[in-house]
Formats: sequence, structure tokens, C-alpha cells
Amino acid sequence: MTINGFQLHDTTTAPAASAEILTAVQAGWGFVPNLHRVLAESPAALEAYATLWTIAEKTGFTPQERNVVYLAIIYENECTYCMAGHTNLSRMAKVDHAVIHAIRDGQPIADARMEALRTFAALVTRNRGFVSEADVAAFKAAGFTNQAVLDVLVLAATKLISNYTNHMADTPLDGFMKGAEWTAPGHLKSVA
Repeated sequence: MTINGFQLHDTTTAPAASAEILTAVQAGWGFVPNLHRVLAESPAALEAYATLWTIAEKTGFTPQERNVVYLAIIYENECTYCMAGHTNLSRMAKVDHAVIHAIRDGQPIADARMEALRTFAALVTRNRGFVSEADVAAFKAAGFTNQAVLDVLVLAATKLISNYTNHMADTPLDGFMKGAEWTAPGHLKSVA
């Protein structure tokens, strides 16, 4: 059980519609992440996350670019669970270690194109989609298109579900996250 009484479901405790998705996640990943186990309480939430995750892989971003966007969004949302997970997923996607560390530390990336991507994803998240024409122009000047602008939103929607769930449930880290733990900078304040 997590904070706020969220259960870490498995296929025997989850609603039937969630159990089917958990079975598919197990088959695809080799394990069921705790995030999915929490989301399983709501078949709609679990399906939305699983569907968005699949759709996110259809964006125009390379796996490395997609992970830079995810990490930038996670940093802005201060999600310790997702930062640990996506740090290791980024390593698996062959994102340069210096890029991963820069994002985790809230620092610029040396590569100008990746920095433009990180900056734009961070601005979209921080400003809840209110970005200026100058922000979009700077993003496009780095070689991105209107498709990429909208693709950032797909990734942001995916991370909204996971980051916010993890905030509300204080989802425990999974074993594969060992060594990638992260302390959020603490810019966000709880409204409790």
C-alpha cells in the first residue's frame, strides 16, 4: 500500500480490465512497474497511460530525443519515480550520459539541438502550454517542426498521468531503478 491508500495491484487484485493490461505489460517488459500497479486501480487510467506510451513511440522523435523530452518534463514536474526510471531507460536508448546528467541537474545540454528540445519541453511543462512565438521560433530554428511542437504535447500528456500519479501515491521505486535515484530540486510546493 502507498500513501493515500493506493494499492500495488497485481493480476489477482486488479479489476479485470486492468489485469489484462498488466499481463501485457509483464509480457512486454518482463515485469510490471509499480506505476502500472498503482494505475491498475482505475482501468481507464491504466489504459490511458499504456495507450499514450505506445502512441508516444510513434512521434517523429528518435528514441534519444524522446527520452530527452521525457527527462525534461519529469525534471519540471519533479517526479522522483519517473526520473529514476527514465534515467535507466535513457541509458538503454543510448542517450549520452552527459545529456542525462545535465537534465537531472537542471543544467543546459552542450549539444545545441538537444538543448533546444530540452528547453522547449521544459517551457511547455512549466508554463502549461503557454509558450511564446519566440519560444516556438527558437525551437524551430534548431531544426524542429510544428509536428515536433505537437509531439512534445503527446509526451507531456503521457508524463502528466505518470508524474501526477506518482506524486499522489508516492510510488515506490522498482528494482531496476537502483543507482538512478534522484532528489527533486524542490521548486514545486504542495498545496496541502
